[in-house]
Amino acid sequence: MKREIGIYIGGVILLALLFLLSLRIGVLHLQTPLFDILFKNNHGVDASTVWDIRLPRALGAIIFGAGLGFAGVIAQGIFRNPLAEPTLIGLSSGAVLGTIAVISSGAAVYGSRTNVYVAVLFAASTALMVQWLAPNKGFGFLLTGIAVSSILTSLAGLVITSSPKPSIQSLSFWNFGSLSLLNSETIRASAPVLEVGIITAFFVARKLDIYSLGDASSHYLGVNPKRIRFWAIIALAFLIGASVSAIGSIAFIGLLIPHIVRALIGPAHRRLLSISGLIGAIVLLAADLVARTAFEPHEIPLGLITSLIGAPALIILIRRSRAQWVAHD
Repeated sequence: MKREIGIYIGGVILLALLFLLSLRIGVLHLQTPLFDILFKNNHGVDASTVWDIRLPRALGAIIFGAGLGFAGVIAQGIFRNPLAEPTLIGLSSGAVLGTIAVISSGAAVYGSRTNVYVAVLFAASTALMVQWLAPNKGFGFLLTGIAVSSILTSLAGLVITSSPKPSIQSLSFWNFGSLSLLNSETIRASAPVLEVGIITAFFVARKLDIYSLGDASSHYLGVNPKRIRFWAIIALAFLIGASVSAIGSIAFIGLLIPHIVRALIGPAHRRLLSISGLIGAIVLLAADLVARTAFEPHEIPLGLITSLIGAPALIILIRRSRAQWVAHD
């Protein structure tokens, strides 16, 4: 318990420092002290830069980073697979395809509520399709998710390259993960949907400890596996649909963070969920700082940064689990 409280306090302090740093640092160097901009002077170029550009971006990194951390815990818990992650199992690709399809058709624009709802619908449909197609044993679920994700990513790429609309072409950078398009309207459209996903995730987490014992044991202890899987997919769809519709597909955060937190505090899912959300917010906010300041004035996609960190970690996790790949009679 002491370790958990220490992680909470340290995490909140680090998050606050990164938040202030995100408001202060950028391509445009502020001439006015940040304190004066926030509490005294709301006019001028510096004030507009902080309030209209950097503040929505920093808030978006926090709320969507937390959402990705929550989604990773739920995905690994409900599919009983340590390598389950929204990007690897296809949910992110489904949400990307839904976003691009609805914008390409002219039915919605980026950041609208319709955009968010369609992304949620596509994410849920992808999760159900992967669950239906996947075999029940071994890494079949993960491999099916990777295959479905590849197909959906290819379809999204075809829509982007074949669409004559300039708004679709501009989404190519967003598709690799970026907070550069975020504004207050986008956050207002996405945040309520993300909140529904978070509430549902906490509801599911209450029963995941029992569910992890297997379907038979879950039935005996009063937990309906089919019902918990249904609500878990709903939570994942809301979390990933809202996040991807706003910031694109950002890989590996949902994979790594639950593993890190599990090593620190153990496998209890409710505690795991809350701290993973905090760490997810910290990681995405820090990654965004690197993405927009490391190569000024150029910005690099967030997905590239998280992939450079996450891909080697995925290899390590697979090597540790290599015994599961061996077929048994």
